[in-house]
Amino acid sequence: MSQGGFVVAMAATVSVAKYEKPTEIVRSIRRWAIVSRFGPENEYLTIASTEAMPHEQADTPIGLAPSKTAFGILLSENERGTESVFLLVRHLPRGIKIAGLFFPAEGYARINGAFGSLRLCAGGRNAHSRGLVDAQDIRIDVPDPAPGAKWSMAWHIDAIRRPWTGEFFASAASPQ
Repeated sequence: MSQGGFVVAMAATVSVAKYEKPTEIVRSIRRWAIVSRFGPENEYLTIASTEAMPHEQADTPIGLAPSKTAFGILLSENERGTESVFLLVRHLPRGIKIAGLFFPAEGYARINGAFGSLRLCAGGRNAHSRGLVDAQDIRIDVPDPAPGAKWSMAWHIDAIRRPWTGEFFASAASPQ
């Protein structure tokens, strides 16, 4: 992945689980996701959920738009640059702007494979309250949610890149 940044669409299976017991899957849904790697050293990752995916839909819709977006910071990368692990965060770093509504999370995301066959495996949990600021929907992190709180959940994501007209691959910067 050290070749450069990217923006891709992925066919994802999102398995939702109980916050207190992440292994207890409540339901699984198929969604389209937009995954982006960027930053001066490609150290940032966003995972944005979009619209639901009808069963076994093969073609990626042209007009995918981010809805809820999780944000990650590079944690490690193998020597070949073919696998990168990101730490998902509860608060956006200062000065970072993302597309979609920020979705506070704690967990990890692993990206591996060549650009043509990127795979994403992520797991985590989130707890937030909803609100409005300047008529815009926001999500605020709640570090210690009450048991069974409505917006508290754990989740697992397995996704694979699908060709999309909106995708972008950047080449790595030349060494100085």
